[in-house]
Amino acid sequence: MDHSPHLKSYVKKHPDNKMAWYLLGKEYESSGQEGKANYCFNRAGEVFEAFEHKQIPADVWMEYQDKLVQMSKEKERRTARARHLLTALMVLLLIWVPSANSPKRSNENAAVSPVTERAAADNVKTAEVPIVDPTGTAKIGGTNVGGVFTAQGRKGSGAETTLADMLTKTDRLPPKTTVLGMEQSGSWLLWRNGMQPLLSVQNQGNGGLAVQSYDAAACACKPPDRESLRQAGLEWAAGQEELAVLNSSMLAFRSQHQRLPQSLDELTRNFPDNTMYGTTEGMKKAFIPMRSLLASPGQGADQQAGSSAESSPLLASSLHGWPFLGQPLRIVVDKSKHRLGLLSGNVLIRNYPVGLGGEKTPEGKFVISDKVVNPNGKSNGEFGSRGMQLSATNYAIHGTNKPDSIGKNESLGCVRMGKTDVEELFALVPSGTEVVIGTGGLPEQVLVPGSRFMSEPKHDQTNPRKTYHWLN
Repeated sequence: MDHSPHLKSYVKKHPDNKMAWYLLGKEYESSGQEGKANYCFNRAGEVFEAFEHKQIPADVWMEYQDKLVQMSKEKERRTARARHLLTALMVLLLIWVPSANSPKRSNENAAVSPVTERAAADNVKTAEVPIVDPTGTAKIGGTNVGGVFTAQGRKGSGAETTLADMLTKTDRLPPKTTVLGMEQSGSWLLWRNGMQPLLSVQNQGNGGLAVQSYDAAACACKPPDRESLRQAGLEWAAGQEELAVLNSSMLAFRSQHQRLPQSLDELTRNFPDNTMYGTTEGMKKAFIPMRSLLASPGQGADQQAGSSAESSPLLASSLHGWPFLGQPLRIVVDKSKHRLGLLSGNVLIRNYPVGLGGEKTPEGKFVISDKVVNPNGKSNGEFGSRGMQLSATNYAIHGTNKPDSIGKNESLGCVRMGKTDVEELFALVPSGTEVVIGTGGLPEQVLVPGSRFMSEPKHDQTNPRKTYHWLN
């Protein structure tokens, strides 16, 4: 299908949109008009370089082209509706406004007041020329070197859709957005380890975008600030883990109490009411805006995100002010590989080595019920320094005083973890977290960052009144 008329109309109104110039060039190229194609490619600049060297798959620009065409068609429909409205208004005026020779009408017979006329004219103007302020949501962005951040797989249809959606929503993009590329293992996207800057998108206003690739081989260039962007991206990713813990804890609390928590203290009470282990400074600043987002999902999200920029740098640093790891945290245990994965959607946040009991370890779906610090009354007992009971069973995820058993089938059915690993997992997952135990699914590679997640507990989460009899 020939989309060139719509694309020509679009670039006339948005001459700074290099992506649109690139797509129009592809249309001319496919129809054999090399001269026009080359002109468009020159106007496309670095977008042409990035796409032609396969930094971004062809499916991206095809999808983006379809969306630009849809936008152009929708604009034409709005313009037509505006013309119809103006015509109807003129007809009304001709009917109701008296001629110079007709008798004067009383005020109560006047059909169109000056206020109504101004409102109708404003409606027509809005329909014909939508006004977009690209800096409107820029205020949610942080002041770090990469602007705001998001992440996606380096390849695959899901990544292409994400990028295409972002490129078409120029009215909602901040001045600079950095996209981090995640490595993939099967269906999982690997978090933090190996994340690198993939590209940055600068919103130049009026629909204009500038895309900078950070793959030197792909763009035949020397990308600037790559290392500083990588470091800023890792800091962003660590902050998103804080938001993931807060988000999952608040959702778990709501599931149990049929309401959202009123304060962080409600989430970190003494055992057994300890939904989560501890808090961070980032969580303290994010609690109120996060609660607002959860209380009214999808209603004025950009406005809420914008208002939370100063109070919550963690939310402000993420695209559109939403936590990137927005799906509730869950745990998957792969018995065949002796791995325990922490997930949010299809993002694998951690992949720990664990000790199991072979056939004695039950398969199925559970939830974390009791979360106990020092389940033996001491940190070096047979259950280690942390224990997380699986539903109403005698099985648990816990530490061990036999670290050599990690990776083996030596327990009576429980999931054993190393001390550092179990203490980090305990701080990451709230009570009520779903746990699925089965065979297969997780990658072999261990996935833990050099800097572990840490939070500060405020309350007593031990349970000295109970002796646990988990099947260790």
